[in-house]
This record gives sequence, C-alpha cells and structure tokens, in this order.
Amino acid sequence: MRRYEVEAPAKINLTLHVLGRRPDGFHDIASLFVPLDLADTLEVRVGGDAVAVRVPGHPELEGDDNLCAKAARAFAARTGLPGGVEVTLHKRVPFAAGLGGGSSDAAAVLRCLAAAHDLSPGDTRVQAAALDVGSDVPFFLRCVPAIARGRGEILAPAPRLPPLWLAIVKPPFGVSAAEAYRALARLRAEGTLPGGCEPALPESLPDAAAVVRLLHNDLEPAVARLYPIQGVKERFSASGARGALMSGSGSCVFALFDSAPERDDCSKSIRILPGEGLFACGTLQRAPALRET
Repeated sequence: MRRYEVEAPAKINLTLHVLGRRPDGFHDIASLFVPLDLADTLEVRVGGDAVAVRVPGHPELEGDDNLCAKAARAFAARTGLPGGVEVTLHKRVPFAAGLGGGSSDAAAVLRCLAAAHDLSPGDTRVQAAALDVGSDVPFFLRCVPAIARGRGEILAPAPRLPPLWLAIVKPPFGVSAAEAYRALARLRAEGTLPGGCEPALPESLPDAAAVVRLLHNDLEPAVARLYPIQGVKERFSASGARGALMSGSGSCVFALFDSAPERDDCSKSIRILPGEGLFACGTLQRAPALRET
C-alpha cells in the first residue's frame, strides 16, 4: 500500500461566459480559471479494491457519493487497474461555493492513483476518468491558470497573470450549479439578459487593475435574483477592494487587491454577518507537489 499527502486547491473564475446549452444537457462555457492557495489536504492510501472516504468534522460528506469515491471508481473503470483507496479528507475549502473544492479533491485522488500505477496525470485514460467525475476535474489535474471551454474540459493557456491577493466571503447558503443555470435560463428566456459570447482576452494582464477590468460572470445576475450576493459585493467595495465577483455558480464572492497588506486590511475591516466565512488567499502558478509518505 502506497501513501500520499497532497493539497487540493480551490479555484476562482475570473471570467465565466455561458455560451449555450448542449444536446447532452451541459452548457458550453468560456472561462478563465485560476487556482488558489486555499486548499483541502488529503491523505490517500492506495491499494486493493475497496474505496473509503473519511471527512473529519463533516460526516455528511462521506460515503459513495463523495467525488473522491467517484474518482476512484472512474479510475478503475477507465484504466482496468485497481482503484482501491482510503482517503482522509481535511476540508478547508467551503463546499457548494463555486470554488471547485469537490472537483479538486477528486483530481487529487486521481493524481495519487496515477502515481501509484506509474501513469501520468495527462494519460488519456486518467483524463477520461476525470471528466467522468465532473466538468472541472480535468482542470485540477494540471492546476495551472487556464482558459476553459466546452464543458470546462478543453483547456488552453491563460494570459500571463500577476500574483493576485484575494479575500473570499462564503455566505451562509450554498448554490447548486443546476439551480444557477436554471435561473440564468429564466432570465435569458425573459430577454432580461442577452445570450452569451466569448470576448477576446489579451495576451497579458500586467496588474490587478487590468484583471478587474475583465471580471465577468454570466451566472451572477441570475443567482443575485435568488440570494443576497450584491450585498457582499457592496461590503467589499466599502472596504477598499479593487473589484469583486461571484465565483462560478456561487455562492462565494471574491475580491481582488493590489497587495497582501491591502487584502489583510480589508479582512480586518469588512463586516461579516452571522453564518458567513472569510478566507484570505492568493493565486497559484503551479500544482502542489504530490508527497509520498
């Protein structure tokens, strides 16, 4: 039995353009994904055929429906190799939050299984297993800034990005992706929001101000009709953030700052309501190392 420890980073969507519904029921998107140093930690033991997932402090996340368990089963199905794992998942990334935490955890398990069987994460079978689990999972196998198209699995190099400092507020509610996309469909059917299109991105974004100018999320106005997202953005603005945006399908809202001290000042001054969580973090340029223990 081989043992690994690995960080599973969250991600934000600096842009999210929803282009249309596909025949398979998914949506085509164009999105700029950026990983964060806010991460879960996984201890993974690889061996045998049994799959078990423990989530200390969150027993409601355990069981066969956990994406880590689904990843192990998808790996076995796609490769024909044993997919047995014992996973202890230490959650820090909030869930139902638009930060991709579950998808990142699944990708971390796939990385461990691939390493144990001397496969590259880029192996086509591992990539196929990732997509079987979820649309964001292929991104987390590489975990570097990328432009995501298709369901999110078609990845292209991102524009050159500066280091970014963020504060994230997790409201006391979650938003499912299905709920967010249904709300968007209603707005578009009403003619309230136009159909999506993919704008061109520059080759380089030199500073936080340039990044703020392109912030966009087609799902935000739809989710903001159902939940108090706008109030979080207004509190960030009052606390000195350069710009703020809902990430993915929500419910988290992130704010960008020119420096870590400015982010930290905001984190001290922003009004946090009961049930909310506040996270200070920065962006990553490369995937965390896989450590065999």
